[in-house]
Amino acid sequence: MKTLINILSRTIYKIIFLISIFLFFSYKYSFANETYQFEINGNQNTDQEVILSIIDKIPENLSDEYSNYLINELNESGLFKDIKIRIENNKYFIDVIEYPVIQKIYFEGNERFKDEDLDQIVIELDFDIYNDLSIKTFTNELKNLYSSFGYNDVKINLTKDINDQNLATVYIDITENKITKIKSIKFRGNNDISNSDLSEEIKSKVKKLTNLFANNNFKPIQVDTDRQRLIRFYKKNGYADIKINYDVEYFDNNSVIIYFNINEGNIYNLNNISFSNNIKNESIDKLLKEYFNNYIYENQIYNASIAESIENKISNLIKSSGIKFFEINKLVNLKDSKANLLFEIKESKPIYINNININGNTRTLDYVIRRELEINEGDAFSFNEINNIRKKIQSLGFFEEVEVKHKSVNDNLVDIEIGLKENQTGTFTAGASFGTLDGITLVTGLNESNIGGTGRAIEFMINNSESNSEYKFNTKDRFFLNKDMDLSFGLSFQESDYSKSSSYELDKYQISTGLSYKIQDNLFHSINLSYELDDIFVTDSNTASNTILDAQGGSVKFVLTNGITYSSLNSIIFPRNGNHLKFSNVIETPTSSKNGYIKNILTFKKYIELNKDIASLQATIGNIYSLNNSDILPSDKFSLGGRWLRGFDSYGAGPRDSRTSYIGGNNILATKIDYSKLLLKNDDNPIYFNIFNDIGIVWDNKTSPTYEDESIRSSAGFGFKFYSIVGPIGFSWGFPIQDESYDIKRMFTFSVGNIN
Repeated sequence: MKTLINILSRTIYKIIFLISIFLFFSYKYSFANETYQFEINGNQNTDQEVILSIIDKIPENLSDEYSNYLINELNESGLFKDIKIRIENNKYFIDVIEYPVIQKIYFEGNERFKDEDLDQIVIELDFDIYNDLSIKTFTNELKNLYSSFGYNDVKINLTKDINDQNLATVYIDITENKITKIKSIKFRGNNDISNSDLSEEIKSKVKKLTNLFANNNFKPIQVDTDRQRLIRFYKKNGYADIKINYDVEYFDNNSVIIYFNINEGNIYNLNNISFSNNIKNESIDKLLKEYFNNYIYENQIYNASIAESIENKISNLIKSSGIKFFEINKLVNLKDSKANLLFEIKESKPIYINNININGNTRTLDYVIRRELEINEGDAFSFNEINNIRKKIQSLGFFEEVEVKHKSVNDNLVDIEIGLKENQTGTFTAGASFGTLDGITLVTGLNESNIGGTGRAIEFMINNSESNSEYKFNTKDRFFLNKDMDLSFGLSFQESDYSKSSSYELDKYQISTGLSYKIQDNLFHSINLSYELDDIFVTDSNTASNTILDAQGGSVKFVLTNGITYSSLNSIIFPRNGNHLKFSNVIETPTSSKNGYIKNILTFKKYIELNKDIASLQATIGNIYSLNNSDILPSDKFSLGGRWLRGFDSYGAGPRDSRTSYIGGNNILATKIDYSKLLLKNDDNPIYFNIFNDIGIVWDNKTSPTYEDESIRSSAGFGFKFYSIVGPIGFSWGFPIQDESYDIKRMFTFSVGNIN
């Protein structure tokens, strides 16, 4: 009983003590407020409670120092354009003059953007008080919006009407002026990498005759992004010390010249690659030693992608041994043009992914991004995943900027934050080429790689020339069974005129579907199945071959195409370095008595830049054979002449019945050797003198043509290549060395747009 009384007594004392403390602080707070009160005058639209909420500190005594504090706090709120404070009778008197409160905004002169678009900026910036700071912030944001579309000379003028309640109606008068155009893009200081290579890396463009629909609007944000693209390109090519800035020269006609100033620095070659393993696991040690003893990067130029590739390989090897939690620290030592890499591997504490948050994708749907990720919420987290995520999302091509960070939630959980900035994914292109071989060729295309934000690509193309017209529609999306595969569907119609060479015309209707995917860097595989309706029309029955006469009319077939391509060429239009290897296998089903074949083609191209000069070797070998032991149409066989054998006309060399009845052959072997000497080192429009030697042969037919001397043809010649503002222009004079009397020669050829 006594114990119980003691417990109750202590409890009562505690309660009394707590009540005393509470009363003390309540009294102190009340005393402060009763002693030093605030009286606010002049606030028409701002409640007194709002003003008091701005004040954080309660004064301990009356002082000028606290008065200054009040003035600073209220000034920073942006609500008042004038504040006066005086102290009388233990009271702070606060006299304010408010900035007008915006009740309505009207836009005038805005043709590029709708009022609703500009209202959204008002909402996002909370532009509801008419003061100098909010006006400056709003006008800057508005100018940035216009600038992102090329309007860099926009003028913005604000006026206001204020009523008796200090409420403002704001009128924003916008003079958009013309879009600023890019007159030229100059590269300065790039001694080792050509202007053409750099131009292909950037999104800012100059309008040329070869691409009249290029968007050459000047966008300062885009130029800064282009600078980052160029830096990444240089680093990819081994220039670890690269530094780039840019200048913009403005002209009175609202055009600009952009100058990229480049300090290339040194190229670094891989020297020593090693690892330090602090994970006590024999199987990991064995796998790493085996990998590092047989790595394939010996004597290569160092670049960030090689280091990332090694890091990913190490990560996969460790994961295959059952280790989930580890860190890989990459150390790079650059000295004397040598790069030494050390990978430090150690265990880490268990960390799991809590949330994956995606921001900035205003158009692209979330699932399009998430399907690129190889990790999900709840998975084990490894720090090297961050770079993999960035690269996977960047490879989509939908985003101008991709930033991936991890944010610790607690000792065992992290959030992955993915920040995105989308770019334009739709393009309309139009181009033209002209030559003595193909005549005038006009190409028009519409491409959208992310329609509706779904990641689906759509392509529509029209390709018209004197002897060929093609209309294509294709769509492509990720295959649901494998997120690294693209599934495509296509429709096409093609009209081919072989009347001059083989006395017939061919119309082809095609429906197709296929799969394509990347095996590794620069290596791709695709497979395509198409259903075709062919219609052959004989233009001259007196000169057409028996094979054509027998096959005239319609036919139906399925065609399976399988292709593997490796390409490291620096450019398609103006290649100077790299290799290109393509193998194509085509199987046409024998759905009628006159078709059905298997066709194999292997093409190789190699370009080497030798002190600004260019040497190249191109070769092709092919074979086709019938599945029903019948003759094959000339359009499916191989032909020789034109670009693959200069000095001869297209369909100019090989088996034929007559001048207008070219037969071709079931086999081909051809090579082209070129050496281009730089004559004029103009940064934008270089001129090369070119010499060449071509050798080729086509042979083998089911039936014997009238002229079938299966001999080697060869030629040699010279020419000029001029990379002009209207595109590449080529002149060449070819002279047959080995030929037959029935071959059709063409000594001079001229081409604009296609000279390789």
